[in-house]
Amino acid sequence: MRAATLLELADKAVFYVMPRPLSLTPKAQKQVGPDALAHLGTLVPRLGELEDWNADTLEAAVRDYVDRNGLKLGSVAQPLRAALTGKTESPGLFEVMDVLGRNESLARIEDAIMKRGN
Repeated sequence: MRAATLLELADKAVFYVMPRPLSLTPKAQKQVGPDALAHLGTLVPRLGELEDWNADTLEAAVRDYVDRNGLKLGSVAQPLRAALTGKTESPGLFEVMDVLGRNESLARIEDAIMKRGN
């Protein structure tokens, strides 16, 4: 994700400071269907149990989940991105989670599950 101007950079990074629950763009809403919500619901406790919360351990945990369940990374990563940012484009997903931190990341995912699961 690149920005040509400071205004564009601010627009692309505003999700870091947006209050919860995030509003998802129409494109992001399409990423969090029933199957995606089920995966996110299974992932939340697994991610919450991680001893180290950093981009590398987060990526390893998500990839392990994807591999064990015979999924493609995008089927989990895109809904995660939507839940965390409200958009379909962002900086690296696992770096976003690292910057947001454990509590905010998990809360945003849970918000998306609750909002879309109704």
